[in-house]
Amino acid sequence: MRLDLDPRGSWLVDPRDLAARLGISVAYLKRQMSRGLVTSRLDPGREEDEGRSRITIRAAIAAWEGIFDRDGHLISERRL
Repeated sequence: MRLDLDPRGSWLVDPRDLAARLGISVAYLKRQMSRGLVTSRLDPGREEDEGRSRITIRAAIAAWEGIFDRDGHLISERRL
């Protein structure tokens, strides 16, 4: 899994990858997104984690957290 930047500088992730990590179907994820029920939070790393980012995604019945390096590569992850 990897994060990419869109032209505006926002992080993008493939919904198929995200749905698999959340343990839900892509269709369910997209429905929840269209209803505004999927939240995301980006926390930049500090001190020893400088250059890394923690992404937390919550859908109605699932949550996932991933740590990414400055190039957008997934370093570690866990289901919440």
